[in-house]
This record gives sequence, structure tokens and C-alpha cells, in this order.
Amino acid sequence: MARKSWWPNSLAEQSTMLLNFRSKVGGYATQLGFTPVQVTAAQNLCFTFINAFNFTEGARASMQAATQWREMVFFGEPTGGAAPPTPNFPDGGDFTFTLGVATQFFALRDQIVANNGYTSAMGEDLGIVGSEIVPQAPTNVTPSLKASVSMGNTVNLTGSMQGMDALRVEYAPKGGVFSTVAFLTKTPGGFLITPTNPSGAETGFVRAVFIKKNAEFGNFSPNYPVTVS
Repeated sequence: MARKSWWPNSLAEQSTMLLNFRSKVGGYATQLGFTPVQVTAAQNLCFTFINAFNFTEGARASMQAATQWREMVFFGEPTGGAAPPTPNFPDGGDFTFTLGVATQFFALRDQIVANNGYTSAMGEDLGIVGSEIVPQAPTNVTPSLKASVSMGNTVNLTGSMQGMDALRVEYAPKGGVFSTVAFLTKTPGGFLITPTNPSGAETGFVRAVFIKKNAEFGNFSPNYPVTVS
């Protein structure tokens, strides 16, 4: 079964994942054939990444505090009163940062996954494999759209494609029968509707169903009222 990417999108999630890896990798040293030196090196990669992340987050918070402090100095009251102390900024301490720790960790992860002692359970515990992608059941998939009209007879649809290939859109005049009027491969998207009576306004409804691999997938959306002319 397909899996999501093992490397999280946000820095905070990456730091959390590396904290988990750092705390557990030593427990798999025997399985992987890692020496104490290799375990320490792996832990140090994580520690460097986490320290760099924490330093930056601390500096960002201090910068926000500094901006607020500056505004108090400029415009605070009572005028002429003593300003609060300047905010403290973090420092790197005595820790020695090295370059390319994320790149090195990617290589370490690939090395672990290719190791003869590696198991999928180990990968999940260490956080170095993504979670399985569970396919959506068609009964749980329904387009959620918003419909608007412009230029008199151009209907515009907005909403998520939910990873599907296309939308098949149908229109029915009030009291009439639905028929296909458009296929959209992305949203927002627009299409023309010709009223049954071109001389006046016509109220009707649009609805849509997803298309996946050239076949309908899931349920029809609700009927959205539109007035075209």
C-alpha cells in the first residue's frame, strides 16, 4: 500500500520526529549492527537539528518581544516613565553546530531502511516511514462546491477537487431533467449555460460528480440553485 512522505512538512513536526528518533535509535543498535560511535553520531545529528530549530524559534519570539518593546518606548504611557528592560535573545551556547545535518540524516535513514536488520515495525517506531495512505471509499466522497453566475449565463464553481481527475457538471432548469453541461479538470472553473427560453431569466440547478480514471467516483454534490439569462 502507498505511503505518505516520511519527512514531515513543518519544521516543528520535523523536530518532533527527530526527537523521537534520537530517543529510540539506541534500542535498535544490535538489530542494525550499529556501534556505540554510530549511535552517538546519529543522535548528534538529531540534537543539532533540534537545537538549531529551538534557537531560531527563540530568536523569533524575542524579535516579536523586541518589536513590542520598541513600540512601548516610542508611544507608551505614562510619557516619560521608565521603559521595561530590553528583551533577552537566545545564544547558541557552547554547542558546535555543523552544516548539512538534515542531508546527513536523509542518508542515514536510507542506510537504515536498506539494512538487513531493518523491519517495517522499526521504521514506524523510529518515524522514518510515512503512514499508509488509506484509499477513500466512494461512498465517503462528495463534491462540496459554491456556485455563482457572471455575465448572465456563465456559471462559476469553486471548491476542492479532493485529488480527483475531473468534475462532470450537470444542469437542470427548474422542474426539468439534469444533463451534462461541462467537465472541469480544475477549480475554480466556469462554463456557459444556455437558458431554455433565451428571452428571459431562468432558474435552475447545477450539480457535479467526480471523475477518477475516466469513471464516476463517489456521490453527486447537492443541487446548487442558479439563475441564468
